[in-house]
Amino acid sequence: MRILLALDGSTGAETARSLVEHLTWPTPSTIDVLRVVEPVWTMLAMPEVTFSGQVDEVMGAQTIRVELDRILAGIARPGLDVNAHVVVGRPANVITETATRLHADLIIMGSRGRGTIKSMLLGSVAAEVGHNAPCPVLVARTTTIRRALVALDASPSSDRVVAAVAASPWLDGASLDVVNVALSTVPGPGAMFTDAYGASMAWYEEAVVAAREEAERCVTAAAATLTNAGLDATWRVLEGDPAVTIVETAAHDGVDLVVVGTHARTGLRAMILGSVARNVLIHSHASVMVVHQSTDRPPASVAEAG
Repeated sequence: MRILLALDGSTGAETARSLVEHLTWPTPSTIDVLRVVEPVWTMLAMPEVTFSGQVDEVMGAQTIRVELDRILAGIARPGLDVNAHVVVGRPANVITETATRLHADLIIMGSRGRGTIKSMLLGSVAAEVGHNAPCPVLVARTTTIRRALVALDASPSSDRVVAAVAASPWLDGASLDVVNVALSTVPGPGAMFTDAYGASMAWYEEAVVAAREEAERCVTAAAATLTNAGLDATWRVLEGDPAVTIVETAAHDGVDLVVVGTHARTGLRAMILGSVARNVLIHSHASVMVVHQSTDRPPASVAEAG
């Protein structure tokens, strides 16, 4: 297994580092520690300029290398191949490109915050990587994973979520709660003032039953697959708005990790309206692993410092 631990020196990055240290990884595995150095032009939203000069002199790479030595020493275990990379560039692009180049199976990174207007409209680094990465992305907000909420929606993305969880040996020993949020269409308030009100309510009741049956089929099959993979999995069906219900359930149950799937979206809808996965990623207090639909994207251009 190959894990990419992406760091940027923030408090969230320290949480991600601690999580990697506490998880039990299969052996042999490779852990690549990526330290992203963001150029001034990206932080100030200035036009891109060509980087020149010695990295040690301009970017303080010597200090970064001392930091990386400490991190690598904490992560090192028998059977683990641990490497360090210092890369200059826009963080989301760097992380996505590096994961692609190294054929990473999992990206682990920290979160710089939740719920701000800036995060909702412009998107955080974590949200952007979660949308574009070639492999599952785990945004760390906890330092251990003892209980996980696996959220499905009976779409093709659910199959990818289940497959990703089943292929995650680092979840051995964690209890998995597989859920599906059944969402049905409620007749409009005007329906009760028409002769069709009775028919509308009958249709609604049938729709609720059908939605719950479909949700149960989804989660029971998923729980069986995960149990067969040697994981401790139970299932249940929830009702309500998917993103709100997932976030509230995770908080109420005190889970350490929420696993969600996302669909490939582009343009305005992806930037502003978002998706269930994006809303969970931004607002959950638990760690969140996003399993993204595979898409073909050209790698971003970055410069690596040796």
